[in-house]
Amino acid sequence: MKFFNTRYIVLMVVAFLVGLGAALFMMREPMVKLDQAGLSAARAKWSAAGIHDYDMRYRMNGSEYKVAVRGDIVQDLTVNDRPASTPDWASYSVDGLFDLLARELENLSDPAGPFRGRIQTVVARVRFNRSLGYVERYLRAGGGTPHGASIEVDSFNPVRASE
Repeated sequence: MKFFNTRYIVLMVVAFLVGLGAALFMMREPMVKLDQAGLSAARAKWSAAGIHDYDMRYRMNGSEYKVAVRGDIVQDLTVNDRPASTPDWASYSVDGLFDLLARELENLSDPAGPFRGRIQTVVARVRFNRSLGYVERYLRAGGGTPHGASIEVDSFNPVRASE
């Protein structure tokens, strides 16, 4: 009887682990390594989409940003539901996020940059929207820094210019 109970428990644990592994495999994020070719392709896709008016909400490094862009100009920006105090609102648009990722790439390729001596331990992964090219998610971890970097778009809504 003891053999049956032990075997039953082992089978249950194995079944659980197989199920957990399958769930993680199915839910994994289709993110790719951030590189210049991918960033350039995403920028070109975004440019070709011709979207000049949109509302976007995203989280970046623990804060929530709400951005309203009209005619390619940021008209409204809030950070954690408060008016933004920065004068450089353009940095929080889709084009601004592309520029941020370009700076990340520069830092990752500069042997004298912020990841000096630790570049090989940095993981930078990104997912761009398949049809429009904007950044949907970005994660950077490692490199001996206590905090990584993250961008996660919660909503992106193109709007008509008259709205």
